[in-house]
Amino acid sequence: MNLLHFIGSFHVEIAKRLDAVESAGETNGYMEWVNGRVKNVELYFLWFPKARRLVYIIKGPGVRKEGEVETKGLLDAIAYAERLIQQIP
Repeated sequence: MNLLHFIGSFHVEIAKRLDAVESAGETNGYMEWVNGRVKNVELYFLWFPKARRLVYIIKGPGVRKEGEVETKGLLDAIAYAERLIQQIP
């Protein structure tokens, strides 16, 4: 059995890891987004599958991170976003 059968799209997988989801969705395979909260920190993620780029903003009391990274694919983008979420104090 293929592991990819258990992994959903980027916005579905990341939404599972947030305390509250404000918005999540996709636009015909060109972009996926999810924004929400973990504790009292706001998170914004944009995933561009064709370009394999992940853009993120994390902001809250004493926390401000933003950036753009090139990833190898979906699993790498999910793993990167998970690491960012785990770093929230």
